[in-house]
Amino acid sequence: MHPLATQPSPNSRAKLAAARCIVAIIALASAPIPVEASEDKAPRVFQQIDSMVEELKDIMGFGPRGPIKHKTISKAAFRKLYATRMKQSQKPKELERELLFLRLFGLVPDDFDYEKTVLDLLSEQAWALYDFKQRELYLADWAPAEALEYALLHELVHAIDDHHFSLLKYVEGAKQSEGELARLAAMEGQASWVMTEWAMRQADKTLEGNRLLAIATASATRFEAQQFPVYDSTPLYFREVLIFPYTDGLLFQDELVRRLGSDGFKRVFEQPPETTQQILQPSLYFSGVVPEAPSLSEHPLPKGFKRVYDGSFGQLDHRILLEHHLGEEDRGELLDRWRGAQFEVYEKRRSGESLLRYAVRWQDADAAREYYHLYRQVCERKRAGLALVSRGPDRCEGTTDAGRVVLEIDGNVVRSVEGLPL
Repeated sequence: MHPLATQPSPNSRAKLAAARCIVAIIALASAPIPVEASEDKAPRVFQQIDSMVEELKDIMGFGPRGPIKHKTISKAAFRKLYATRMKQSQKPKELERELLFLRLFGLVPDDFDYEKTVLDLLSEQAWALYDFKQRELYLADWAPAEALEYALLHELVHAIDDHHFSLLKYVEGAKQSEGELARLAAMEGQASWVMTEWAMRQADKTLEGNRLLAIATASATRFEAQQFPVYDSTPLYFREVLIFPYTDGLLFQDELVRRLGSDGFKRVFEQPPETTQQILQPSLYFSGVVPEAPSLSEHPLPKGFKRVYDGSFGQLDHRILLEHHLGEEDRGELLDRWRGAQFEVYEKRRSGESLLRYAVRWQDADAAREYYHLYRQVCERKRAGLALVSRGPDRCEGTTDAGRVVLEIDGNVVRSVEGLPL
């Protein structure tokens, strides 16, 4: 069964930073859009809803509070729905700035077509959705027959959760983009874990108490996603943000079940995770540890530049950044010592110049020193022709046609200013 057979509703509005471009399409809220249902090609699988709900009650400890509306949807109607949501959710200028942010970190090429990429991804990946606003479940009429049961069951989990916790309010309740993605990971991780447990129970097995099986399931999800051509050809950033809720979210839910049993299904809604770091390191979720962003560089900024964008840059973002530029080497030990980061993007409108200020805090000076050398390599890879030259043990700088880069380390904090005029 394809791991990304389901997506959360396009009906929950979240004020998303650039680091969550893909999530903006997965979880948007606006006035309801009529969806033209296709001819029902899945009556048999819909006949299983009542029995599935009973099994879900046994797994989760609670069920729906009323009937769950459901219908099939055509690919054309599905794509139209998401295209409309995109236009409603983001103004052109906002999208420009989000893409500028991604380009400044070297995560997308200059000619990246955001709208087409997102629509192609979702049309390829999403085989079902649960509409938070309308509280209705849609099953794609083009989904492979062998995937229908799993896709339906996954969305039934969302429907049950929505009946108890209002998923629309849940996503909207996040204070910042990191929290929004973390909450989506909690939602999708729970549905993915329950779907897997349901499948295990069909064979008289269980996911409970079997961490290795949970890890194997997450790995299989990642492998299966790579078999889809649009997904596999999309920039790493979008692939990782899309799959994170299903893989790392599943492992997060597995840890909650291990510690809390069936109470773990309600805990994620009663006490939402605040950051992707808490999803990646559940112990920090239980202890309530949150990142502390360091101050940015005090290097004087040139005249004429105006701040147009800012935000946090989470542990997941750093994992993607290093893999994108430096390859798939396991850097988990370093990344687990990440403690907070922020960025600001500036523009000079008349000339089109752009500037990035960025700072990241680490647990200790050793981790910061390791990252200082890694980010030096990142800078040289994302800015053609750049060679950073040391000006001392804690500072280096270099120039390209796109401007000057200054990279510094101060104890357990690494800071950069990139794009300074020559």
